[in-house]
Amino acid sequence: MKKLFLASTLAIVSASSFASADDQSGFRIGGGFGTDVGKYQLSEGNVSSDPVFILEAGYDFNEIFALNVKGNMTSYTDYGDNPKNYRPTWDLTVEGEAGYTFTMDNGVSIKPYAALGAVAFDSTTSSDLLESGRNAVRTRGALGARMTLDSGLYFDGRIQATDISVKGAKFEGKDDLLTQAMLTVGYKF
Repeated sequence: MKKLFLASTLAIVSASSFASADDQSGFRIGGGFGTDVGKYQLSEGNVSSDPVFILEAGYDFNEIFALNVKGNMTSYTDYGDNPKNYRPTWDLTVEGEAGYTFTMDNGVSIKPYAALGAVAFDSTTSSDLLESGRNAVRTRGALGARMTLDSGLYFDGRIQATDISVKGAKFEGKDDLLTQAMLTVGYKF
């Protein structure tokens, strides 16, 4: 009986440590910065968004799917003939992510992914840029890759595009997409 109990305990401990070696699930938290990768056209002139500061949290369900929550603060520069002083944009993003995590022999994992989500802008930003008197919600898509070291430290690089079209207006692809390059660094638990 003691041998059976000892063998069962050893099997459970071995199986759980083996399972956790390939387990990709876990919570992550990080911060970073981004920059506009082009100028887009607003009715008041040429406006560039630069820089972007990011705080993010995410949960990886497995090696394929994840859920991310991000808070961004973006400042703006107007290059038009009569420059307007824009206030910083604050937004909160909730997005789903799908990709595949490739684990290397040295414990480093790399996950190329695509993400799609909803962005909620603050009321000042909404009234200045998007809709008057409302908190605007728009769509954001992203393509990126995240490298996680064996220690839990991760680096995430992505290109994201956010719909900033005025509600009810015709969508003009190049002019109504805020395209940004982002880099975040964080820790995965």
